Amino acid sequence: MARDISIGDRVAIIATVGKRIEERVALRIPTANFPYSIIDPNAKPGDRMRFEGEVVHVDDDLGRVTVQALGRVTVDAETVHLVRKFRRPKGKVPLINEPG
Repeated sequence: MARDISIGDRVAIIATVGKRIEERVALRIPTANFPYSIIDPNAKPGDRMRFEGEVVHVDDDLGRVTVQALGRVTVDAETVHLVRKFRRPKGKVPLINEPG
């Protein structure tokens, strides 16, 4: 994978608005395998929308990531934009005490 994306990172997905049916609009997400739609009364066909979410799964073999945005969306790692890396909180006491 060209980028170092891991679980917990915050990423953005860019979607293009497709056709409109009443208040719902169809979204075209590059490299996504399933269609998505949302309710947005102001969106017009051709508009671009940005959705942010956290990475919940990384498949290094296929170069795909699953993002928790619009439900769970699986796309190629090259089509997401890194917003913020996940940083583990410092100074926290672990839930399980180490023996010793």
